[in-house]
Amino acid sequence: MSVLPPLLNRAEPRPRTASWSETEAWERVVNLICEGSFPHCCAMVIPGDLQGEAAVATAKLLLCESRRGGDGCGSCASWTEQGHPDLLACGEPMKPPAIAECRGVIQAAAYRPVVSDGRVVVVYSADRMLLPAANSLLKLAEEPPDGVRLLLMVEDEELLLPTLRSRSWVISLPSHREDEGLTPPRTPHEWARWIEDNSASEVDSLAGILSSWASWEARRGDFERAAVLERLRLVIQAKRLSRTMALDLIVLVLKEGFVFEHSFGDLW
Repeated sequence: MSVLPPLLNRAEPRPRTASWSETEAWERVVNLICEGSFPHCCAMVIPGDLQGEAAVATAKLLLCESRRGGDGCGSCASWTEQGHPDLLACGEPMKPPAIAECRGVIQAAAYRPVVSDGRVVVVYSADRMLLPAANSLLKLAEEPPDGVRLLLMVEDEELLLPTLRSRSWVISLPSHREDEGLTPPRTPHEWARWIEDNSASEVDSLAGILSSWASWEARRGDFERAAVLERLRLVIQAKRLSRTMALDLIVLVLKEGFVFEHSFGDLW
């Protein structure tokens, strides 16, 4: 089993600007690493298709001898397109790891570092893990081996296993998207803002938003989610729902996970 992170150059082109590295939150991360105060377990909240970039950028700082990254030290010189010998990863952006992958990196993290003075363990899509996989990481999060830093990459911190979240320092890395408004909300805060912004939207407008969301999910490869959005759009456009009912249904289905086909199958 390979424990190196997926190659970043395999990712599909993204219709957005990855400006998370220009935020105050990222500056705080950099400062903590430079000061030697970075926590042993950190949950980074960032969109799934930016998790690889953020994880590698953080690891480059943590594994550098001076904690500044790219300074030509022996550890920095060990980076290749395949990763770094002291960077361990399980799962992929948008694909959470299974319990076997988690156990693999836990075991690998117990070994001494190869070229650095520590190791970095990255868990992608940690908020999407099944319960057994998430539980397997509890001990690593609470009592990691000396020099090991655990990065839990999440899109929605509220979906992260509470016992993992309580052991983590949570920081959100905002990203300014070129397709802002065309992507579905992810966090409770984003949902609250979206509901407020669209409380007076007509049914046709809500259907157009769902169409944009479905296209965005399809572009990033989540075809199951795109299909749900498209089915929901068909229900909304049937115009048998009031504006308020349509808005409530969108929130119930997409935020709360309500299976709407069971109740609204006769609408389309």
